Amino acid sequence: MFSRNLALIIGINNYTNGISPLNTAVNDAKKLVEILRKKHDYEVWECLDEVATLSNFNKFLSHTLPEQVTENDRLLFYFAGHGVALNGDDGPAGYLIPQDALLGDTNSYLP
Repeated sequence: MFSRNLALIIGINNYTNGISPLNTAVNDAKKLVEILRKKHDYEVWECLDEVATLSNFNKFLSHTLPEQVTENDRLLFYFAGHGVALNGDDGPAGYLIPQDALLGDTNSYLP
């Protein structure tokens, strides 16, 4: 049994720096947030559009998660946005594309 049900829900429609926009990612994320909160008693971190930056992702992963999530918690991660798989030295590597990513710059992607 889990102590808490937690979720990080990310939805990005409006990208900057030349990355094409999406139409339904934010709405999909909002619907999932509503379902998780109302029907499944989840505590949700919601990260939509301009909040979904690489800097905010890194802060969440390096500070928020370690400080607030325990081994007895369940964590659901949902990402609605662009992603890409690129070939690297060790084979294909997947990346999530933050809202402020630079098109073609893998240093601005989330591995």
